[in-house]
This record gives sequence, C-alpha cells and structure tokens, in this order.
Amino acid sequence: MTDRTKLSRRTVLRTAGALGIASVAGSGAAAARSESASSEGVDQYIGVVDRIVDGRHVVILLEEDNRVVDQLVVDVDEFDEIDERDVLLVVVEDRALRRYQHLPEKPESTGRP
Repeated sequence: MTDRTKLSRRTVLRTAGALGIASVAGSGAAAARSESASSEGVDQYIGVVDRIVDGRHVVILLEEDNRVVDQLVVDVDEFDEIDERDVLLVVVEDRALRRYQHLPEKPESTGRP
C-alpha cells in the first residue's frame, strides 16, 4: 500500500474544480456539502464506501462535518474501480450519483472552522 499524505483544503478545492463543481467560496471551501451548488437538488459530500453487497451494489455513507448524514446505494457498474473503505468526493443530484472522484484519504475537516 502506498504512503498517504494529508489533504489540504487546496487539494480538496482542486479536486472539486476538476469535477466541474460550481465554485465554492470562502473558508468553507472543503465543506462536504456545497452551499454554492448552482442547481437545486445538487449536493457535494465526502463519501466512504461502507460495503459492497453481493458484488452488485455499493453502499456509500455520505458525510457532512465529519458526520454521516445519509447513504447512497449505487450499482457497482457505475464505478471503474471501487473497494470497501474507499474515500470519494461525490456529487449527488436528486438522490442519484452524478460524479465521483477518489481521494487518497478522508479530509481531516470537511466543515467550516
């Protein structure tokens, strides 16, 4: 396994930008749920793969301020590669996964200071 480094807020911002997410302003840039998403029903979370059920369904725990606020069940075919305990930056629209990006580790803080 590779050596992991801590994610800075700058790294999370760049990752969010790479996903094409609406810009996030101020010190809450690493917020798990984006207050500035351009469309209603579009949210950004840090997601942790809790389990893969029967090799067909991926259960992702959605976090806000380092607390689980919801879960999302997605067909395993939606992912190129996925394992239990993977950390993702996810965009959810109307209760469906729209985009995701693997993160090397869970950010220390996902909320406003």
